[in-house]
Amino acid sequence: MLRFILVFALFLASLANVSAQAHADFSTAMDICKKQLYRIDKTGGEGANRHEADFIACFMNGENFGQAEENSTWIKFEIKRGGSLTFTITPHKADDDIDFVVYKLPANEDFSQANIVRCMAAGDSGANALTSPCMGETGLREGEKDTSEDAGCSDPGDNTWLAPLRVAAGEKYVILISNVSSRGPGFNIRFGGSAKLPCDEEREIVDKPKPKPKPVEKPPVAQEPVAAASPAKPESIGGRAVEVGKTVTVKNRTIKLKIWDSQVEDGDIISVYLGEKKVIDQLYLRSKPQEFEIQLPPGKEHYLTVYADNFGKSEPNTARVLIFDGAQEQIIDLVAERKKQQSVKIVTE
Repeated sequence: MLRFILVFALFLASLANVSAQAHADFSTAMDICKKQLYRIDKTGGEGANRHEADFIACFMNGENFGQAEENSTWIKFEIKRGGSLTFTITPHKADDDIDFVVYKLPANEDFSQANIVRCMAAGDSGANALTSPCMGETGLREGEKDTSEDAGCSDPGDNTWLAPLRVAAGEKYVILISNVSSRGPGFNIRFGGSAKLPCDEEREIVDKPKPKPKPVEKPPVAQEPVAAASPAKPESIGGRAVEVGKTVTVKNRTIKLKIWDSQVEDGDIISVYLGEKKVIDQLYLRSKPQEFEIQLPPGKEHYLTVYADNFGKSEPNTARVLIFDGAQEQIIDLVAERKKQQSVKIVTE
């Protein structure tokens, strides 16, 4: 009986290991065909072949002397329509260092002939995880110019971001993502940009009929201008009820937001909506404020809502928002839960 229990335990352990390493080799890379959010629950090990990413240039000054593969995940995709391609990787454990390498594959997908087009090895010690520009979310984003960053965080301008890819239809790519800090915790990756993958929905373009010429009419009598109607408060976002917690008044339509975790930084991820339009996507809440600028549309009343994409280690998500209209700063605490979320009503003078 004892032997049976031992064998069964080893079997379960082997299953867990296979699950953790399901995409840990290029040959078992996760094929994706849509730009969306993907959640990798856990990572562990380097798969059957740990020498697929040896002697990678941006890793050469690191502790592993060029070895880029550590607790690895491989993700593969093909481009349907050219344009820009971005992605954001958010570690599930706030002080984990996530690195990545992007390869452009030949038409036959022979990995031995692949070319490295982006290489990110920047990082810092766990003690500096919450303050270092080289830790936290990483990926490709608009506005960045560099295509590679070496291990460490000593070069001017080092951070966790590289320039977007400019891709063409039919090209194939694979991303190696490594958790160089710890075995086990996973990450989220969200793709963006103007490029399309095979399963992305195309917006249908319908030719509109040309309008018939209107008969000449007498000029209308001048009337008082009608104020733009304010959009109604959204009843729900993503299936969760919206509750207005506080009202603030601003003097300008251009406002700056500073957003941070009002309690303990524990992996909360939020999106911010203005009315029913998403204006900030997948923001990892840190103890240090992150700043954004938004333009309020016409109308007198607006509703700014925090939506929880990920609850981190504990619920609910608690975001502190500072609103600055050029004249005064106003601070609001907003809470996002699984069934409801708070909104602040913004009134323009």
